[in-house]
Amino acid sequence: MVTEKKLRGGQTVKIRPLRKEDLDLELDFFRNLSPESRNQRFLGGISTKNPPQKLIDMLLDVDHSQSEAYIALAGEGEEQKQIGVARYAVDAGGSACECAAVVADEWQRRGLGTLLMNLLIDSARERGIKRMYTIESAGNAKVRKVAHTLRFRCEAYPGDPTLLVYNLDLQEE
Repeated sequence: MVTEKKLRGGQTVKIRPLRKEDLDLELDFFRNLSPESRNQRFLGGISTKNPPQKLIDMLLDVDHSQSEAYIALAGEGEEQKQIGVARYAVDAGGSACECAAVVADEWQRRGLGTLLMNLLIDSARERGIKRMYTIESAGNAKVRKVAHTLRFRCEAYPGDPTLLVYNLDLQEE
């Protein structure tokens, strides 16, 4: 499934499920994120442009059943590059999933993050998942804005005032 979508500003991007063969796209995407974007996506846990192999293996391990990931692509052929990704992984109980998204710095503020998250939300609902959540830095204003737009509820993270939990009840329309 490849979908073409128009962003704010008129640019057209292709969105499709992530595949194991996307290793080079994913590595280039990761390496080109600004330190701030990497810090926000991984809560400060990854400071280098060269991610550990274990992380890359985990990011590419998407079974499209217990986990899902969509990538956004711009350009054609050899010029095609990944400009965003959104993913979720289902918790052990099967009723909730943790999600995350990141958009290339130069593609932010065009609606791509919201578009990718809407695809994730639709996918999780189709699979009967009841709740989607993400744990984020309390200072991440970009996530706060997208979460508000998508109607996620914001709560304090127990025991850590630097973190927030955003929850979305997937059974509500």
